[in-house]
Amino acid sequence: MTALAPHCCDECGRNPTKIHRVYHGIRYCATCYARTFKQRLCPKCGKFARLRKDLPDAICRRCERKKPCARCGKISYAIGKITPYGPVCNACSPYFRAKEPCEACGRVSGRLSRVSRRGHDNRRLCPQCARSDHGTCSACRRHRLLVESADGKQLCRLCLEQGEIPCPSCDKPMPAGRGSRCEACYWSNTCRARIQMDLAAFATPVMREAFNEFGSWLEDKVGPHKAALTTHRHLSFFLQVEIQWKRIPTYGELLAHFAAEGLRRARLPMQWLHEAQGAEPDSCVRSNDSERRRIEVLVAVFPRNSWPSRLLIDYHNELMARHDAGRTSLRSVRMALRPAVSLLQAMDAQEYRLPNQTTLDRYLLNAPGQKAAITGFIRFLEVAHNLDLSIRTDVKKTQAARRCKLERVIIHMSQHPEEGNKFLWCWVMAGLEYFHWVKVNKRAVQNATIVSTNDGLRVTVNGQSYFLPHWDRCPSS
Repeated sequence: MTALAPHCCDECGRNPTKIHRVYHGIRYCATCYARTFKQRLCPKCGKFARLRKDLPDAICRRCERKKPCARCGKISYAIGKITPYGPVCNACSPYFRAKEPCEACGRVSGRLSRVSRRGHDNRRLCPQCARSDHGTCSACRRHRLLVESADGKQLCRLCLEQGEIPCPSCDKPMPAGRGSRCEACYWSNTCRARIQMDLAAFATPVMREAFNEFGSWLEDKVGPHKAALTTHRHLSFFLQVEIQWKRIPTYGELLAHFAAEGLRRARLPMQWLHEAQGAEPDSCVRSNDSERRRIEVLVAVFPRNSWPSRLLIDYHNELMARHDAGRTSLRSVRMALRPAVSLLQAMDAQEYRLPNQTTLDRYLLNAPGQKAAITGFIRFLEVAHNLDLSIRTDVKKTQAARRCKLERVIIHMSQHPEEGNKFLWCWVMAGLEYFHWVKVNKRAVQNATIVSTNDGLRVTVNGQSYFLPHWDRCPSS
């Protein structure tokens, strides 16, 4: 079917000189309008108007325009467009326009407009092209039409013509483009308004007053700008406190509920509690809480009711019994559990259910420094499960394994060199141990004298001089 031209009547299809009326998107010429619309009372306002004779519930134009916006439901508004669905406001009208290309950039948009300030440029422009001469004023930091000043700055017209004026709120000088408040007053008012909004979330007057005091303290602590942007993120902490206690709790109660990690996330509320409410943090209690949670993580490494889990839980219970008796600390319990977990993880893929001498020797070969730490777990296995294990390390095999590990490190570093002191220090530590059997720590290397020569590096550490090859000249395999 061939579409009718825009100036044709949709009722009869003729080509008149003028469309008499468009009703719900349908165009009527004068003849069709007189035949289709008859004079009768509007069922809504009771006044005479020409209404479609085939629609008993049709209403007059005045009543049509009094309808809520067909898109957003707004009641009091300026009509932007009459659509087949009813009238819409100015803000919603672009959604009912046909999208057309911008006459400047070609971008398709439903918000094309002509800009009178461009003079003879009468093209229909998209919002981006229409506001291409707008930007952020360097004085008031408002997004406005910019004018270049004599010193080359991009300013809005108010800042260019009036310069600085006194702030109506605090009488301090401010750029004229700021309007009714300077930036400090704006952020201060915004901060207080957001605090008042958050206060409505509390059910108890005690916590409402506490959060209000915290907001004032935060504004003085970090400034009104940052306080306005960050106040709301602390609301959840105070709401949890209200749900749990309905008052300001002690530090011990907070630690038991939120744990040390949760209190670290609430650094500013905890600082306020310390300064304003006298909640003294206890470093010993906090450290013990962290150790307990680390121990829980270690015990939960293996699936529940599996044989490694049962072994580890039994060993954990024995260690905690020593702690309850005052014979060891929580930190020692965690440090004793760590090598036990590593040994059981090495056994996870094996067929036998308990560690044997071969697995223990392999573990100590890869981690010879854990010989003392694993002793407690081995003694526990000997007593609880009648195992006969010997905690031993083969010096030659350990040195050979360490040398192989250093060789892999050196090969990797020579194949992937990096810039900076960190890579140089790592190369010196690995090279001294591999080539000269001299093991030094990072602090000693940082204090050492390292001189680059044509054939390598000359390293002087602890009063001794050593030669190391350069990583570029080291064999890569």
